[in-house]
Amino acid sequence: MKKCFNCDKNGKNMYGYAICDSCKSKLRLFTKDTIKRYYSENPESFPEEIQRRLDVLDKDYIKKRMKLLHIQEQLKNSQIS
Repeated sequence: MKKCFNCDKNGKNMYGYAICDSCKSKLRLFTKDTIKRYYSENPESFPEEIQRRLDVLDKDYIKKRMKLLHIQEQLKNSQIS
């Protein structure tokens, strides 16, 4: 069993990430009824909006990771202290 990405307890796979039941409950995931309600308000653009938000998150993650990796590389390659 894999360790939870957040707390290192035993976790189960959720979309490629290990997460324990405790941390999963703290995510405050939408219920099926909530998703249906949002979808029914705008069935054509709701799936597109979800994809757009995922794309923004991916790009933001990459930018932040690159920035941190750059700092890490600079620390390894120099006498910064």
